[in-house]
Amino acid sequence: MNSIKTYFPQKPVELFRNNKPLIILTIFLLSGLVILGQVGFIASIMVMIVIHRFRKTTRNELGLSKPESWIKTIGFSIGLTILILSLFMLIINPMIFEWFPAETKDLNRFNTLEGNEGMLILMILSAWITAGFAEEMIWRGYIMKNIALLLGNNNLSWIISLLASSVVFGLLHFYQGPVGVLQTGIVGLFFGIIYIINGKKNLWMNIIIHGLIDTISMIALYLGAI
Repeated sequence: MNSIKTYFPQKPVELFRNNKPLIILTIFLLSGLVILGQVGFIASIMVMIVIHRFRKTTRNELGLSKPESWIKTIGFSIGLTILILSLFMLIINPMIFEWFPAETKDLNRFNTLEGNEGMLILMILSAWITAGFAEEMIWRGYIMKNIALLLGNNNLSWIISLLASSVVFGLLHFYQGPVGVLQTGIVGLFFGIIYIINGKKNLWMNIIIHGLIDTISMIALYLGAI
């Protein structure tokens, strides 16, 4: 009986905050649900809502506390977006294309976007809500953070968490082919580094950068540029 109580505390807050087996299970569940596409993604959002409801998570813990300066946050986000995209165009993509031709990237699911203004607006809205906001809450705000905490909350644990979450983040974009897996994995690495440098407490810069990158990608797909 005592061992059962150890793994499953009586209070829901303690259970969802401190129970390591449950946290590990949640990490695997959230990672696995993404494979199911949009249905799985919606399910993962519902899981997060339930978890944070029982954890009684504060706005600060969610990483959504108000930045000291919105102007600086937005300005740095725009600058980092330009930097990341420049690195991809000038260095990262050419290196990837040495191994995998650009044509191997599978973007068939976005075929209806080219030249379709209505779809472009819908996809941009979706990019900010699901990718920019929800994905950062799930991947950086919960999965990456909790892996690091489970491993001891030290520099090494954060490095392991950064690498592990980025690899899985990339692999879950398998539908885009090897090029897409590598690109999204590296993007996930950048997002994780930004989250760590930003104090591991605030997601607004991640959300803005993620939203901007996806918006630019959607516009490029709409124009038939990629």
